Amino acid sequence: MRVYRSTFRVEWAHCDAAGIVFYPHFYTLFDQATERLFSANRLSYAELARDFDSPGMPLVETGAKYANASKLGDALSVESWVESWDGKTFLMKHKLTHADGRPALEGFERRVWVKRDATRPTGFRAVEVPAEVKARFVD
Repeated sequence: MRVYRSTFRVEWAHCDAAGIVFYPHFYTLFDQATERLFSANRLSYAELARDFDSPGMPLVETGAKYANASKLGDALSVESWVESWDGKTFLMKHKLTHADGRPALEGFERRVWVKRDATRPTGFRAVEVPAEVKARFVD
């Protein structure tokens, strides 16, 4: 299993009036981590379009469970990975940890694999995740 790892420092713009991270910022971080993990596996958005005729990986479900508040100046480690491939969808998991080892939160994204389809109102349709894509995440 391939894992995207990074660090994140909480900045003023991430915080609400109580001085803790305003939760939508975590969802931005989840999205960025997913993009970076896929890009590291030769699946950037440009490569998805070119190699798989895919305009992206739309979200169909998200969630997070918060453990310890993240405040201005906190350093967090981020780990993100594909937990499972489930036909036309896949489950991304995200784990954020404080520098002292305390868990900050865990989140998930359920995404759907799509291909362009001009006959559909959305311009795309859900298809099985290609075996070639899954293979890129095996060590």
